[in-house]
Amino acid sequence: MITPLDIPTARVMPRPLPPSGLDLLVAASSREGRARHLRDLLAGADADGAVYLLDPDQARTMLDRGVNPQLYLAYRDIAAPRTKTGQPVNGADGTHAWFADLVVYTAANLGPSPEPGRSLGHWNTPAQVEIFQCLSGRVLLLHTNIDDAGNSRMDYHVCQAGDHVVIPFGAWHLTVVLDAPAAVFNIYTDVAEILTGHTSRDAVDSDLKYRAAPAPELTITRTASTFAVAGTQHELTERPLRRGESPTWARDLLMPSGLAALYHHAPDAELARLQEHAAHFGRRHVTATTS
Repeated sequence: MITPLDIPTARVMPRPLPPSGLDLLVAASSREGRARHLRDLLAGADADGAVYLLDPDQARTMLDRGVNPQLYLAYRDIAAPRTKTGQPVNGADGTHAWFADLVVYTAANLGPSPEPGRSLGHWNTPAQVEIFQCLSGRVLLLHTNIDDAGNSRMDYHVCQAGDHVVIPFGAWHLTVVLDAPAAVFNIYTDVAEILTGHTSRDAVDSDLKYRAAPAPELTITRTASTFAVAGTQHELTERPLRRGESPTWARDLLMPSGLAALYHHAPDAELARLQEHAAHFGRRHVTATTS
């Protein structure tokens, strides 16, 4: 089943880097990122369904021929963790700080497959606050969501430099490259008051986040004339697709300084307010605590 998306396939005019975006890319240039390749996608698809590929046999054929394109480089902790104030001393480590990552996507696609370059995709913890901001290029961010009536949906956001996306609690999400190369920065933490299992930090350190549960059976495809969501009819029926909107509070908090500048320079109270608003957006009441 294929659902076309109203997204231009022609390359769009790039926007300037958001504030502090260049600093992140310079920091990445002196570090060794974790590379992800086509083989990693296929491994997730074959092992436990943690990755959904439209045509895994085609990926297998490419690998048999020695073709294993690099899809992206992930820079964990591209900026040092920021300790949160006012947290219980006996709480889980993943709730005590904010963490920051950078992912740089190459121009590689999935070979002859109609799928463009992409991330592996993964599920967040039910207590995880995560916010993305595109630094360069153009990407599509796809994630599960629950609407106001309690129904499951799939939201997509088309992002250029400066655009941000707030991921709902417990959501699965996937990043797809529309114009490469592209860079995406994200910050995340777990809310101590609603934590019921492992933290997002536990999941990162153990690679559990890529094996927590099977991925939704859908992906993004590209032809000369259209982008589309492709997957099983059951999946697209169970999770109707809609174009997502970033909440106005996020724009008010993040702009014009940008996410990286906020992470580096904002007072602790501002990050606490970010967590409070994100928790409210996720339909969970959490009171921010500051010193």
